[in-house]
Parts: sequence; C-alpha cells; structure tokens
Amino acid sequence: MTHSIKHLSFLVLVLVLFSCKDNNKILSEELDETVTDVDGNIYKTIKIGNQVWMAENLKTTKYTDGTPITLYSFDEFGINWGNLNEEVGYYQWASTEDLNNVIDEELPLDYYGAMYNHFALISGKLAPKGWRIPTAEDFKVLEAFLASEGHSGNEATVLKSETGWLPSSGAGTNLYGFNGLPNGYVSAGGTSTLGQGICTWSTSTLIADNFGIQTRIMISLYDKSTIIYDENALQIGSAIRCIKE
Repeated sequence: MTHSIKHLSFLVLVLVLFSCKDNNKILSEELDETVTDVDGNIYKTIKIGNQVWMAENLKTTKYTDGTPITLYSFDEFGINWGNLNEEVGYYQWASTEDLNNVIDEELPLDYYGAMYNHFALISGKLAPKGWRIPTAEDFKVLEAFLASEGHSGNEATVLKSETGWLPSSGAGTNLYGFNGLPNGYVSAGGTSTLGQGICTWSTSTLIADNFGIQTRIMISLYDKSTIIYDENALQIGSAIRCIKE
C-alpha cells in the first residue's frame, strides 16, 4: 500500500510539472528580441504560433527613409485627413483623454501609438526593416491558432488588454501578451473616435467593388468576444500592429 501511494504521488508530481511546463510554453511567448523604428522607439515582440508580432502599436513619426510624416491637426485650416485627392500621408496620436475615469494615472501622449491615414499606410515606408503591415489573412492565421488552442469564440478576449476598456466594451485577459489597447479610430473628418471603447488596426488588404471603389479591411476588438473584420472607407484611420516578414 505504501509503495502504491508513493508511486501515485510521484505520478501526480510529474503530471503537475508537465502541465506547468506546457502552460509556460503557451503563456510565455514574449521574446527577448526587440525591434527599433527610425524614431528610436523600441518595441517588444511576441511569438504566437508561427507568427512574430510587435506587442505594441507603431509609434513612428517618420518614414523609414527618415522623411517626417505630416502631423495632422484638426484645427489647422486647409488640412483634410480624409481627402483622397491630396495624397498626403498623415499621422496623429490616438486620444488619451479619460473622460470616463477608466485609468487612474495620466497617460503619455504615445500610450496607444499613432494613427495613420491611407497615404501613410500605402507608402511602403512605415514598418521597420524586416517587418510589415499585416494583411487580413495574417490576422485570420492568428485567429485560427487561438481557436486551435481552445479559444474559439473568444479570440478577441484573449488579445485584448486587461485594463483601460469601458465597461460597455469589456476588458480582455491578455492571455498571450498581445495587449490590444482600446485606441479607437480616426473618422473621415479627422477626429479621434471611440477611444477606450474599441481597438482598431489597419491591414494592407484593399478590396474593390464592381465600380472600382476601394475599401480597406480593418481589424477591431470591440464589444464582442470574437475578432471583427470590417470593410472601411479609405478615409478612416487607425493604429498599426506590425508583423515580422
């Protein structure tokens, strides 16, 4: 009997250790590798499945060739965020206003990263060398991996940050350290919208209808537990979460 108890205890210990090791493998995918943009911003990276992502939104105010991206000002006469005829790349900082007192501390200007318009997005000079703006398919690969890990129907929840969200949108678990923040989006008129309520990322995927009118696929983490893929007008701006090539 004593021998059986010892054997059983050893087996349980092995199973617990194996389980912990397996969980650590899943949950501690943050890499020592970082990436630096042309502005000198340093980003953490994270490996999920076979993909390597930045664990933060892009913040660069310059293109990779060193050329400054035009800072958009809503109050400045003659500047139009959504004008597709000007072909000017703009960025603006996502709003850090905390009108609902969701976060106790004061946030730095670049906390949610920068928001970019269509012409900055298509410049081909935003992502650091070796990185790129993801396609909608890249997010679908990520989504499929999360589903395979047992998170089907909750893919957005495990990607969202644990804090900073309005109660109506709901916080996430940040299970993989992806830390999707509620950065909001930029309307066609150039105003920051739904900060603290929705997380949006632009993809490089453009779709044209039968009349040749193009829309962009944007990724949203909002008030559902699943990832939202929306076709949005090119005038809409949002954040970027880069993926390694």
